[in-house]
Amino acid sequence: MYVPTTKMFTSALLKQTIDTLLEHFPCIGCTEIGKSRMGQPIFALTVGKGKKAVLINAAHHANEWITTAIAMRFLEECATNLHRLENTTLHIIPMVNPDGVDLLAGIYGKSSVEYKNALTMTGEEPFPDGWKANIAGVDLNSNYSAGWEQAKFHKFARGYAKPGPRDYVGVFPLSEPETAAMAIYTLANDFAHTISLHTQGEAIFWQYQDYNPPGAKALALRLAAASGYELEDVPDTSSHAGYRDWFIETFNRPGMTIECGLGENPLPISDFDNIYKKVAPLLWEAIL
Repeated sequence: MYVPTTKMFTSALLKQTIDTLLEHFPCIGCTEIGKSRMGQPIFALTVGKGKKAVLINAAHHANEWITTAIAMRFLEECATNLHRLENTTLHIIPMVNPDGVDLLAGIYGKSSVEYKNALTMTGEEPFPDGWKANIAGVDLNSNYSAGWEQAKFHKFARGYAKPGPRDYVGVFPLSEPETAAMAIYTLANDFAHTISLHTQGEAIFWQYQDYNPPGAKALALRLAAASGYELEDVPDTSSHAGYRDWFIETFNRPGMTIECGLGENPLPISDFDNIYKKVAPLLWEAIL
């Protein structure tokens, strides 16, 4: 196994892991789709040559970094079982928010400008474990254009009206280089559906407003059966401006958010094996 699953993923560990997988699996492709606020590359990895394209993305939220390990382990599993992907091309964006992940991991030292700026934004949230946002204090999964104004109204009403560790929607939709890169890459590819990995709750969210993409409910039920996760509805106060919302609204195709594991974020890497046992069958069901 080339993907480490015994320590926290950072942007540096992700780069090392990508290099290792590329060395051992020529079938894996790697593209830089954009850069973060701090100029770090955001990578998209591909495996398979089938006509059906499926996207898995992970770590929109900094304290959900364990989803990067899940995505990368699944990429390795797919490369090892390439014959199963004869009809599918899988795209994986394993770390949408590298700056936020590194902040949480302590890569930016306490004397750094980045750490000091983040510390001024924390409010009542525990730091760094409560940090979900990018380095600028924007919640990337609240920065897409689907219902952004509604999201702004609800988040502001709850006190998230300025940059901080969570739930701030930004100054306008796709204001962040990370979300802009996600949107551009998605628009450039003909994805049948998308899977967004988050934590936690062992739940599957598959709806946005009154949209009913063809095959969405059937796919959600298959994913639930494969994993044992429950289908859940998103309250209207939380159901706007996320990547899943934007994908469904833009393409009228299935978009799924998978809340992996149980506990309090950030989930410890010691939970990885138990989480992966449930999520891997779900991911295979999603791409085949």
